Amino acid sequence: MTNPQRSVNNQSGEHRRNGNQYSITPEEIEQFSREGYLSLNGFLTEQETAPLDPWFDHFVQGKEPGMEKDFCDMSQPYGTPVEEFRLVNAMLPSKYRSELVNNIFYQVAQSVADQLYTGTAVMDYEQFLAKKPQKEQAEFAMHQDLGYWPKTENTWTATFSLALSDSDLENGCLQVCPGTNKETELRKHQPKDEGRDDSHTLVIESKATDKVVYLPVKRGAVTIHDERIVHGSGGNTSSQWRKTYVMAFRDEQTVQQERAIGFTHSHNDDVNWDEIIH
Repeated sequence: MTNPQRSVNNQSGEHRRNGNQYSITPEEIEQFSREGYLSLNGFLTEQETAPLDPWFDHFVQGKEPGMEKDFCDMSQPYGTPVEEFRLVNAMLPSKYRSELVNNIFYQVAQSVADQLYTGTAVMDYEQFLAKKPQKEQAEFAMHQDLGYWPKTENTWTATFSLALSDSDLENGCLQVCPGTNKETELRKHQPKDEGRDDSHTLVIESKATDKVVYLPVKRGAVTIHDERIVHGSGGNTSSQWRKTYVMAFRDEQTVQQERAIGFTHSHNDDVNWDEIIH
């Protein structure tokens, strides 16, 4: 793996917003296709982000009942005591609380997904992710999202990660390997622990040619990555939480195919994981 680099600041910002629309440039659309990621500043205003905070805290503090495996630690096996969580994950928050349906993050993200995709893009899933302070092992192993999902004909994806706190190298910001989205073969994934019934997390082997780029962002900004790019994040060595709201958009027919086989991205889905890992 080559020496990591930080992404260069771009010219995006609040001036791109018009209502719930956020305009991106042809160059950014081409970058997303070529390199597999984007970083957009000023995606939501502070006034728009603030109402999401109480819901985020509600879920990551384990206050939503009945979530079962949808509330877990993505760095450790299922069944890890809550007080020992490092990388807190709450899947599908708007499934559990209707107050989050059609929120402002969804509306603005949909406007960008519509610019990135020539077909019909719909939201596939969402999750809240939080790295506790001073948890060096709160790492998200390097992976490709497509390794987690069923095989479908159309795999197009745009996954938006909204920073609800500043995200930097110290607290474990997103890191990507640009251009790996263009590899002809998906890399082999294997469970981080004994199996997918024990832990949801998959890992891959990195290549010596992988070029890692860090994507630090400020609160209210987003990173966007596609389903094939190799990416992950480091632990949190800071004294502050790292808080992220993730929302993924995919082709409408792809989502329908997933749902037809009972795949909803819930960790409670009854799925034959051996058929999905590839």
